Amino acid sequence: MKRLRWLLWIAVLGAVGQSQEAEPTLRAQVLGWAEAGRAVGVLAPLSAADDRQVLLARGSVDAAGRLTLPLPRPDRLAGQLVSLKEWLLPVNPADCAQYEGQIVFNAPDAAVFPLRELLVAPAGTQWPSLGSVVGEHLWGDAQRLNSEVNVLDGVPDAAAQVRDYRLVYLPEAVTVRGSSRCVPEAGLTELLTVDLALPAGWSLVQQDDDYSGEDLRRRLSRAPADTVSLWQLP
Repeated sequence: MKRLRWLLWIAVLGAVGQSQEAEPTLRAQVLGWAEAGRAVGVLAPLSAADDRQVLLARGSVDAAGRLTLPLPRPDRLAGQLVSLKEWLLPVNPADCAQYEGQIVFNAPDAAVFPLRELLVAPAGTQWPSLGSVVGEHLWGDAQRLNSEVNVLDGVPDAAAQVRDYRLVYLPEAVTVRGSSRCVPEAGLTELLTVDLALPAGWSLVQQDDDYSGEDLRRRLSRAPADTVSLWQLP
């Protein structure tokens, strides 16, 4: 299937992490868009014991490829938050043969909503009203727009480097800083540096992975406010 690149200005009412107004909006220009206008949405599981989906946000992309998506309001995200520590640091020290260093969270129980993907409704259909339970006939056939894309792909001298961006919502300000070294039973040693000061509201987290040496060097930081990121539609 043809891959389209979506050039997204992460515009949470201007720039992520600056003005946090009532309805932050993600705006984008879809590169190579050749279709009529379509509906886009953000869906999440209705509950842990239910495989149905609930619509958290909806927007559109017009025939010129301009995408507009009002981001989910905090009250719609209340039941969808996950542990910031588990989402941000998937490596468990207990899984390392050797582990050194420390990553410090000023709020160890902090929660986050990561915007992992957008769904493009099938042609001729629309997402229902916000908060609606969405049937699989809609979301099951929807194209997935993945948010974690290597924006350094094709950049000279960056063959062994990966950078992606993650748009996240936090109900409270959180600071995460520190460094660690994980030596697994098999595979690359991971050297991790974290320098994050995230405000309450929407922010853009930048992850840089460097495979050019003998070890994997990973850095997590807050992306600059004027960051432009690429999303792809597989």
